[in-house]
Amino acid sequence: MRILLASVIAATALMAGCVSVSDLEKSGPALQSASSKTPKDYAKCLAPAWQDINEDASSTETEYGYRLLLKIDMVGVPVMAKVSTQGTGSLVKVYVRNGTWNKWVEAARRCL
Repeated sequence: MRILLASVIAATALMAGCVSVSDLEKSGPALQSASSKTPKDYAKCLAPAWQDINEDASSTETEYGYRLLLKIDMVGVPVMAKVSTQGTGSLVKVYVRNGTWNKWVEAARRCL
């Protein structure tokens, strides 16, 4: 019984540190900017830049454009970019778990 209780407590503690996509969106974007690039062209720039930082970063086409994210087991999603069509270019929103992820935001700025 003690082992089961200890396992439940440990799992709860680990889950408390997880960040979901909706958690990131609630905190607001760390970067929001327009780009003259199409969402596809912007994603083609940002995906390799983020993969240079962490190879687990991925890019997915969505109904609004592209979503790029880094998903880490036991942490959840600490970084995400949403790239949507705006006029002939893109609207870029980058969400980060906390202020220590400046390298992700800088990579996104370089692709604008």
